[in-house]
Amino acid sequence: MDTNILGRFTPPAPGSSRLLAGVLLLLSATTAGAAPLSLQSAEAIALRQNPGLGALTQKIAELQHQAVAVAQLPDPHLALGVVNAPLNNFSMNQQQMSMLSVGLSQTFPSFGKLGLEGQQAGVEAQAAADTLRGQSAELVLLLRRAWLQALYAEDAVATVRHQEQLQAESVQAALALYRSAQGSQADVLRAQLARDSLANDISKLQAERASDLAQIAQILDLPEPPSIEKQWP
Repeated sequence: MDTNILGRFTPPAPGSSRLLAGVLLLLSATTAGAAPLSLQSAEAIALRQNPGLGALTQKIAELQHQAVAVAQLPDPHLALGVVNAPLNNFSMNQQQMSMLSVGLSQTFPSFGKLGLEGQQAGVEAQAAADTLRGQSAELVLLLRRAWLQALYAEDAVATVRHQEQLQAESVQAALALYRSAQGSQADVLRAQLARDSLANDISKLQAERASDLAQIAQILDLPEPPSIEKQWP
C-alpha cells in the first residue's frame, strides 16, 4: 500500500481558489437574501413600491410646481415692427420709406389674480399631500393587520398541533381500555372525533396563514409570499 500521500498530492490549479471563494460568496449571499422579512422593512417596501402612492407623489410635485408658476408674471413678448427709413441708402431726405421697430411687451393681470391662482394651486397641493398621508397610513395598517394575523395563525397552529398530539395519545389510551374490556367503543369514537376536529382546525389555520401571506405579497408587489420574522412587533 502506498502511504506517500503528500507525494501524490496535486496542488490546485491557478485560479481555482478564487473560483471556490466566489462560490462560497454566492452561497452566503443567497442565504442572506433568503432571510426572513421584518415588519419595518416590509413597511418601507410597501410605501416605496405602491403604484398608487407613487402616482400621487408625482401629482403633488406637479401641483407644487404649478403653484409657483401661476404666481409669477407671464414671460414678456418680443415685438417686431417697421419705421420710416429710406429703402436705398437710409437717407432721411428721400421719399421711399419703410418702418422698422423692435420692442418688448408685458401682460399684467388684474390686481390680486396671481396671488389667488397661486393660493388655489397651493391648496390643491396640500389636499393631495393630505390624501397621500391618509393612503400611506391605510396601507401600513392593512399590512400590519395581515402581518399580525399571519403570526397569530402560526402560533395557533403550533398550539393546536400540540393538543392534537395529546389527543392522539388519548385515542391510544381509549383503544387500550376498549381492547381490555375496560372501556367502551363510544369512548374510542369520541377521542377519535376530537383528534380529527383538531386536525381540521390546523388545516383551517394553515389556510388562513397562507391567505395572510398572500395579502402581504400583494401589498408589497412580490411574486410570491415572503418569509416573515417569527417575532411579534
